[in-house]
Amino acid sequence: MATLNPTNAIATQAVHHAAAQLAALDWIDQEAARQLSPMAEAVANMFMVLYYQAETGRATRDDFRQALDAVRQSLAA
Repeated sequence: MATLNPTNAIATQAVHHAAAQLAALDWIDQEAARQLSPMAEAVANMFMVLYYQAETGRATRDDFRQALDAVRQSLAA
């Protein structure tokens, strides 16, 4: 198994943490879903960039930056 550089290790940890937290959920009602929707969309877009990069290697730094900016904005809101 290849050794991860620090950035990859942090990304791996973040994805695993998010997956574990989501796996622990029982249910999200509509009101909670509405409140979480902007953040969920930003995170989903970030995962799409990660998936696209994994599958094609063609995601650009700008794709990543835009997705990351949206996640950061959703956290600040």
